[in-house]
Amino acid sequence: MDINDRVYVAKKDPSEREKLIEEYTPFIIKQLSLFTNKYIDEKNSDELSIGLIAFNEAIDSFDDTKGSFLSFSSLLIKRRLIDFLRQNQQNTIPLELYVEKSTDYEAENRKLEMISFVNLLSLYNITLDDLVKQSPKHADTRKIATKIAYTICENRGLLEYLKSKKNLPIKDLVNILKVSRKTIEKHRKYIIALVIIISEDLPLLKQYISPESEVSKI
Repeated sequence: MDINDRVYVAKKDPSEREKLIEEYTPFIIKQLSLFTNKYIDEKNSDELSIGLIAFNEAIDSFDDTKGSFLSFSSLLIKRRLIDFLRQNQQNTIPLELYVEKSTDYEAENRKLEMISFVNLLSLYNITLDDLVKQSPKHADTRKIATKIAYTICENRGLLEYLKSKKNLPIKDLVNILKVSRKTIEKHRKYIIALVIIISEDLPLLKQYISPESEVSKI
């Protein structure tokens, strides 16, 4: 039984609802952490309380027209978190991006996903301006960058190195792909951004790149 089917059962079965919430608490914590860009205390956290309430609310209000339950619940968690932070006047996220709150589900989801992306980039000291300035101008270079990014994501050791060291495993990439060190270093930020999109929960951004595509469209 997939997650969407389980949600329909949980709407009427309190025990299944409890199991679902308990099983997906790590998912809730991850969404909160990505959005606030900080550690979420599992035992004593206002944010976690907000996330659990929002996830429970998502179970009640979900239907198939809203697509994937996990994407829908992620959106609802972030909406409720924004409301909480605004009410408490906390500026842990770029709330200026939410001056006008869209009622359109897809538009709202795109905004929230972009905020998550920006927060993830900040872990590597990368900004959107950096990506605009450093994005490869030639198709062949973008193709190489995409290949490098997928190589990292498909190799657990390389991905763990990147996430722990906050830098590319350049020596290993040169050996594996026979790509020049200069090329990797020149497009470091762009490659890291691609890795983030591929390896994290960013489905709307992920659809713009694929291992089969000749060129990354980002």
